[in-house]
Amino acid sequence: MCMNKTAARGKLFRPWLTVLLAFVLTFSSFAGIANADEVVTGVSFDDAPSPAVLYVDDDTISLHLDATIQGATSMKDVTADSTWSSSNSTIVKVSGGVLTGISNGTATITASYKGYKATLSVSVKYLYDKVTLTDGSTDLPTSATVSLGDTLEYNLVGASSGQADEDVTDNATWTSSNTAVATVDDGTVTLLTAGETTILAKYKGRSDSIKLTVSSPYKSISIPMDDDLLELYTGDVPVTLEANAEGKDGSTTPVEDSATWLSSNAAVVTVSGGVVTPVGAGVATITASYLGASGTLSVVVRPSYEALRLTPKEDLHLTLQDDPVSLTAEALKGSATAEDVTTTATWNSSSVYVATVKNGVITPKGVGTTVVKATYKGISQQVNVTVYPTVTSAKSAKDTIDAFLDDTVSLPNVSAVSISGDTVDVTNLATWTSSDTDVLDKVDGKWKALKLGTATLTGTVQAKTVTVTVSVHEKPLLLTPEQTNASVVIGKEAKLPTIIVTYESGNEEDVTSLVTWKSSSANLLLKAPNMKGLQASGVTLTATYLGKSTTVRVTIEEEITKLFVDTTAITLNPNRSKSVKVTGIYKSGKSISLALKMNWTIDPETVASVKGSTFKALAEGTAKLTGTYQGKSVEISLAVVPKLKKLTASAKTLTLAPEGKESVTATAEYDTGKVTDITKTATWTSGNAKIATVTNGTITAVAKGTTVIRANYNGKSVSIRVTVKL
Repeated sequence: MCMNKTAARGKLFRPWLTVLLAFVLTFSSFAGIANADEVVTGVSFDDAPSPAVLYVDDDTISLHLDATIQGATSMKDVTADSTWSSSNSTIVKVSGGVLTGISNGTATITASYKGYKATLSVSVKYLYDKVTLTDGSTDLPTSATVSLGDTLEYNLVGASSGQADEDVTDNATWTSSNTAVATVDDGTVTLLTAGETTILAKYKGRSDSIKLTVSSPYKSISIPMDDDLLELYTGDVPVTLEANAEGKDGSTTPVEDSATWLSSNAAVVTVSGGVVTPVGAGVATITASYLGASGTLSVVVRPSYEALRLTPKEDLHLTLQDDPVSLTAEALKGSATAEDVTTTATWNSSSVYVATVKNGVITPKGVGTTVVKATYKGISQQVNVTVYPTVTSAKSAKDTIDAFLDDTVSLPNVSAVSISGDTVDVTNLATWTSSDTDVLDKVDGKWKALKLGTATLTGTVQAKTVTVTVSVHEKPLLLTPEQTNASVVIGKEAKLPTIIVTYESGNEEDVTSLVTWKSSSANLLLKAPNMKGLQASGVTLTATYLGKSTTVRVTIEEEITKLFVDTTAITLNPNRSKSVKVTGIYKSGKSISLALKMNWTIDPETVASVKGSTFKALAEGTAKLTGTYQGKSVEISLAVVPKLKKLTASAKTLTLAPEGKESVTATAEYDTGKVTDITKTATWTSGNAKIATVTNGTITAVAKGTTVIRANYNGKSVSIRVTVKL
């Protein structure tokens, strides 16, 4: 079998590769065995100082630990692999062989490696016996009182026994306990405000401090003025103020150039270096501050003018095709002549996309709304400007309007279709004219109904017109139906109720044919001037006219053939009431109570009133009560009489001889105060006709004795005692 040359060479190479791999593995195993068999026989520090001395916050000492390895010819550095510890870490701190002095004292440093330890005693000392704050020549006290504006330069001096003092100012760490009061940088103290702070300087573990009490060298600052109030007007030239600082010794120092000036309201006044500039109307407080002292001054800025007037003042409604519109701005003050400030005022448009403005000239630019504002010396005025698109047609929301005499007429909204096909509200763009200014005319910018009648309003929008018919009426006060209840026979038509309108003038008018009718149920078919009942039910019929409404209760039912009333005559005292019962008989024979459904009339109406089925007597007299229902009627006679309070006789006792006669009178007293002689109409009786008799008030003695004569009238009676003597 044949083989190619390449395959033959590969087969010959494999034995050598196997030998090489075996050699590598053998060497690696030997190396691992060698590391695993490393034997440490001891450890020691390499070049450890003796004695080992550290200074607090000074340089560190770096220790190196070497291990002796059995069989090795050289020491092995095991610093990084050792465990380090300090017997007192508050004195000496150790980390990875690096020693740091913390405080005065002695501590032992221990390094451990594989069971072997090395130790070193370390002493920590202060580099200086003390550090002291000085002012350059004299040591500082523990506290001091200083004034704002003072220049404070402190030094820190380190002192050690047997050595010359050393200035360590630049190397020390400086701090202020209250940086709002003072700051410190390399001994230079900057005083900021009154208060207390402690300045601390620290170097090499030693420190010194001074407590500073900072106060102002001045008692106050005054701003000299003739008055406590600075009064300015918008547009005035700036005013320069002075500021004087009053020292605690009574001295005065001008400080306007050095003071810090502040305005409480920069929209009213600004202040810089004592120069006050009026900005806008209002009040503000100016404060001058210097070295912890301050003074204030109240400022009022008044408008140079009372008001700004724009002409025209109404909101503008323009189209993209309209020419620019010019506004005039006038500044007004009291009765003085108005000042034209059109060209000197500042003009602004809130949306230059919609319209621009320059010197009062407004130019429409795009569809939308903007606010054009004019400002002059702290006063301003503005108008709203709306720009509309080009329209192709216009339409009014109403074709007719009912208006009332002397009232303002609200015109209907007007919409239009733009060239883009969108519907746009152009109500405010429309201009209106009246066909009859006697009936309807514009007064003080508002359309007013001036006379009863009809006028046509024509509205124009970009040459497109709409018309509205306006009818001017008297103002209605009340809408009243002649009957509050109505009956409609099923399947039959009946006239719609008569509706009367009462105007505020007191005039009345039958508007039955003008009202708008509405039924609460489809059971009542409305077809003016009639209504037709379709199915038995109760229906509310509503009549509406000129904003006023009234209702009639309609009953759809069978035909009534007969009506009966429980009484045909009523007698009442004034202010007394009585209810009646009315019964109706349907064609089917069924009866129904109709008292509350009857339509009653009273003739005359001054005698009584009616509510439902109850009559109330109003005044003395007689009247005829007529109730109708389904065209049938009943009548009741009514007599209103006053209420009898008591009867009185002309004598209480009489003494007569036999056959003697005496005439007495009896009177009736009513609650109205009326008194009537009822002698002839009263009923007279004798208690004993054998002693005396009586006829129409005439008493006749018969025989000796005593009896009582009585007069009776309408439930009341009066007595007369009669004695007959021989």
